Amino acid sequence: MEADAVVIGGGPAGYVAAIRLGQLHKKTILVEKDNLGGVCLNYGCIPSKILVSVADMFWKIGRLDRFGIKVQGLSMEFKQLQNWKKKVVASLRDGISYLLKENGVQTIKGTAKLRSPNEVEIRTEVSETTIKTDSILWAVGAEDAGLPNIPYDGRRILSSKDLLDLEIVPKSMLIVGGGAIGLELGTAFAKMGTKVIIVEIMDQLLPGISKDVVAVVQRNLKKLGVEVHTNSRVSAYRYADGQVSVDVIKNGETLPINVEYVLVTVGKKSPSQNYELKDLGVELDKKGFVIVNSTMRTSVDSIFAAGDATGPPFLAHKASRQGLIAAETMAGHKTNLGLPPVPLALFTDPEVAVVGMSEEEAKALGIDVVVGKFPFTALGRAKISGDTEGFAKVVVDRSNEKVIGVQIVGHGATDVIGEAALAISMGITVDELSNVIHPHPTFLEAIGEAADAVKKKAIHALNI
Repeated sequence: MEADAVVIGGGPAGYVAAIRLGQLHKKTILVEKDNLGGVCLNYGCIPSKILVSVADMFWKIGRLDRFGIKVQGLSMEFKQLQNWKKKVVASLRDGISYLLKENGVQTIKGTAKLRSPNEVEIRTEVSETTIKTDSILWAVGAEDAGLPNIPYDGRRILSSKDLLDLEIVPKSMLIVGGGAIGLELGTAFAKMGTKVIIVEIMDQLLPGISKDVVAVVQRNLKKLGVEVHTNSRVSAYRYADGQVSVDVIKNGETLPINVEYVLVTVGKKSPSQNYELKDLGVELDKKGFVIVNSTMRTSVDSIFAAGDATGPPFLAHKASRQGLIAAETMAGHKTNLGLPPVPLALFTDPEVAVVGMSEEEAKALGIDVVVGKFPFTALGRAKISGDTEGFAKVVVDRSNEKVIGVQIVGHGATDVIGEAALAISMGITVDELSNVIHPHPTFLEAIGEAADAVKKKAIHALNI
């Protein structure tokens, strides 16, 4: 059996690449051992945001009295929510399957092993086939890192995948890891009534995000009743009376904490499958991720890689862009696609969205920057909805006045960060960003006002 291209992995990198290859009239085979859509669609981005969105609605409906709306008898039917989640995921998965088929891509459910730079062995439940191909895209994703002293067991020590499949809202939960996943899910369950405790080994939540941004999120966590322990770690755990007793080390002291469930979310590691590539001459970095060039080609000409298998940041939209770049190159096109600054969107409360460099990162590189900041308390749209926590911040290189970074914390941040990503990708100046007419009243206005504030021209806030 022969093909122009074989794509291994049907997640955001793999299925996107396969569709593009099909559009470019390449005979393409996509191999996926689980469900199309990968972790993002089936066990991550989509199901988690369904819980985040519904939990936020539930929380806000219960507090509509500030708008003069009285609500009685509000309750959460969690099993019904889980059924809705499954329907949404299945619908999106069916859409991917349909698009692959209509673009001429053959999809095989099975496992793949590279026998040579141009041969892939595919095993299904009923057959074993070797395919000869011109090029291969390795898009197998990454694995949850886990912790050896508190390993996943699927009973009380849960991965994010396990947590998303619960059929009840826990009364209490300890989250090990204060990154994006921990905070998103922790916030959602806190809004549904769970007592949430977060343990983070670093000195702040959301490591790598500016402290002033994190401070807004942490204030809201406190309002939700979430208990946060930074500079802390889990040393041991044990089962007791249908609960988990966890020892948390903080400031040299041991804090015993009893909860129903523990969610361990401490990042990702390279997939063990990556090491299979070494025998074929594919170079890996020190952490086991595949090294690729700007066209996603590895050190072996016929083998490409995209998505989480190539290392952080572990983001679906980054993976999809990498998949498109790889597909066009594999099809023999000189692609005009590139990998511009990748925006980060966190569905915390309030939301966080950043793109480009922060003020701290720029200064660490020796860049002289000037910053403009605009608070949501002065934003009409935020006042209307009662979501006045947060701000928008624009970071500008003083030497050429180009916008090099934008950070937003506040309601709607994840929806408006696209304009900032476009501005940085196009290399526009702060004056050009200020000159954009933003519709009123919208959250987008915060970016324009923050740009104005760089040169102390903001209208709806004092220029300090």
